[in-house]
Amino acid sequence: MKAFVFIDNTQIGEADLKITDESMGGIGGMLRPLPGYNNYRQQIQQLFHQKGIANVSDFNFSIVLEGGVQVEAEGGIGVSDSREYPDEIYVESAGVRADILEMIAAAGSL
Repeated sequence: MKAFVFIDNTQIGEADLKITDESMGGIGGMLRPLPGYNNYRQQIQQLFHQKGIANVSDFNFSIVLEGGVQVEAEGGIGVSDSREYPDEIYVESAGVRADILEMIAAAGSL
């Protein structure tokens, strides 16, 4: 399902999210960065190399699904971006509610 990724009010990218772990409420997908991502990329890459991911303790990440539904993620949201693989930016979240997972699953079966 198409989703929009933000830091605060800045849209940093878009992703096609899939369920990665239904039992943990996990979703994820490759992030297609938008120009706003460049304001944060160096910091995100540095955090990735320090601890493996930039997450909500580092930035105020949010995900909004196509149609305007905000993803509430008890387990947080994170972005992985390695300098070694600049075209492979991944966004993921865990602890997503079952109704949101159902929306994502339904969109994937269209």
